[in-house]
Amino acid sequence: MKRNGQTKLESDDRAVAIYHVVYSHEGFDETAHILFELVQRCQKTMPGKTRKLILDIEGHRNSEGGFDADMLELQKDFLLGSLAQFLSEIHCPLFRATNPKPQENEMPTELIIKPS
Repeated sequence: MKRNGQTKLESDDRAVAIYHVVYSHEGFDETAHILFELVQRCQKTMPGKTRKLILDIEGHRNSEGGFDADMLELQKDFLLGSLAQFLSEIHCPLFRATNPKPQENEMPTELIIKPS
């Protein structure tokens, strides 16, 4: 699957790696939907297989050199707060995390983002 960013799905006997690059023109909503759809697609095509997300982010920096609000929210709130339960590992610029629980395989049918 390829959208505006660079995306790769690679699988072996142990796990599937989901790799996505967020480019500077992509915002929170678009990226969150892309990532959700990638995880959902993995579950449909390779049910129950261990999923590992690798995320790179280009641009999206503030004047101090940190991430802008969109990418900070994406990494801290969306990845850890929502998507992590459907993954076994997350590797992104801010952190690396391993899910201490088995990944959930019952994916919602759609992603609904409510304004904060």
